[in-house]
Amino acid sequence: MSHKRVVVTGMSINTPLGDTINAVGNNMLAGKSAITWWKGFDTSAIYSKIGGDLSFYDADAKLKSFESKIPEEVFVKTKRVFKQVTSSTKLSILMALDAYLTSGLFQETLDPYDVGVICGGHNLTNYHLLEQYEIFKDEPDFIDGLSGLNILDTDYSSSVAEVLNLRGMAYLIGGTCATGNVALQAAMNAISYDDKKIINVVCPMVAFNPLMLQSLTVLDAISYDKFNDTPTQASRPYDINREGFLPCEGGAVLILEELEHAKARGATIYAEILGVNVNSDANHLSNPSREGQVRVIRDLLKKCNIAPQEIDYISAHATSTHLGDVVEIQSIKEVFGVHAYNLLINAPKSLLGHTMWASGAVEAVLAIWQMNKGEFHRSHNIHDMDPQVDLNVCADGNIKRNINILMNNSFGMGGINSASLFQHYDE
Repeated sequence: MSHKRVVVTGMSINTPLGDTINAVGNNMLAGKSAITWWKGFDTSAIYSKIGGDLSFYDADAKLKSFESKIPEEVFVKTKRVFKQVTSSTKLSILMALDAYLTSGLFQETLDPYDVGVICGGHNLTNYHLLEQYEIFKDEPDFIDGLSGLNILDTDYSSSVAEVLNLRGMAYLIGGTCATGNVALQAAMNAISYDDKKIINVVCPMVAFNPLMLQSLTVLDAISYDKFNDTPTQASRPYDINREGFLPCEGGAVLILEELEHAKARGATIYAEILGVNVNSDANHLSNPSREGQVRVIRDLLKKCNIAPQEIDYISAHATSTHLGDVVEIQSIKEVFGVHAYNLLINAPKSLLGHTMWASGAVEAVLAIWQMNKGEFHRSHNIHDMDPQVDLNVCADGNIKRNINILMNNSFGMGGINSASLFQHYDE
């Protein structure tokens, strides 16, 4: 079996900064922050008060906006499925519909067994499970009749597959904060080695809840002390006063397609995905590893036959944690040597916060958008640069630059390191 070239032919996103790629990208170029106070649940009993809140989002209105844009049978089927799933699953379906629209796939006649969906995420239904448990404690017979399905993570992939009639595969894969890249790797393998033509990589929104936020606070992972009164200033990668990441609700979809199949149907190609690499620190804790990060990047470059000096831009993991930001910078300097000082690096989480398991996909979409636009957003809230950070992290403003190859870093709790490479596509 030979390796096949794989391209991105569809993308979508949903975050507190907008539910279209242009809206989110332009808001980030304008320096708008997604971080505010949590409104979807009571925070009085927990330390965490701020994050990226999507509890206000009107999924039914978004679906209504698709009515004249998608086939009638798909719209009718989606309305029916919406009555049976959670709000987070609805967002995943909406993003899948949006990506299908951008890819032009609704106009194609496809063998449904050639097309699949891989969802990136896990522990996605904790909030729904907690809500049902409260009902159960009061009266077991009153729990939601569909909760036996809705509490399963696979409800996300199965619901997307049902709406779009995707029969090639429909499953879920996870790797904490590295999940986006892990899912992209699985999708590439499905196309390159399993002869699938198109894979929808759907990374759902994590619906945060008080228990989850408190557990992250106990781990000393998230910001909860200094910036509760000024939430937009709380996410500050590379700043000496950073105190942890800011959880944010949001998700993204990338449609990967075999290059010749995409060319044959005249698809718009947003980027070519050159490869993804994942490794493990053999450590179940959350502390980052310079050794693991260096190795995952070096191995990625080697297997893609790309020299370090060919990389132009890095979308950094840069979560705003004391140790993580510095370790990533050190890893980049070790891999790229003197070329590290030529790299353009920015920190999406400085504005968007951390979309957790979806972050690798969310930030890949934004990195590709910036590459195609030729403009890269500033890394915000750097008022007092950590002296250990001496690379160009876009601290002074947006930067306009034409680039050819970008790298997207995602490092997950439990010692999961990942990186992906995307290239500007020129026929």
